[in-house]
Amino acid sequence: MIRKPTEVWGRESAVVTGARSAAVAGAAAARAGTYYMRGLICWSFALLWGFAALAGGLLAGSLPTLLGVGAMAAFMAWSGKRLFAKARG
Repeated sequence: MIRKPTEVWGRESAVVTGARSAAVAGAAAARAGTYYMRGLICWSFALLWGFAALAGGLLAGSLPTLLGVGAMAAFMAWSGKRLFAKARG
């Protein structure tokens, strides 16, 4: 007579399940890291352009520079904020 094996067939071992969950977590961490890096780059440009807008607009007296470069800085700050939120969620 042939006996049934003691293990349950069709189920994964704990090692395979742990390796798969570690791979999924690692991929999610790498994806979040890229969003954080892109957000940091956007914020650095926003700070740079914000300083340039204030220097060109207020110190040099150029209103178009203040508005144009200030709008670019605001857009980059908004983009960076969205990327940081995307990394968290």
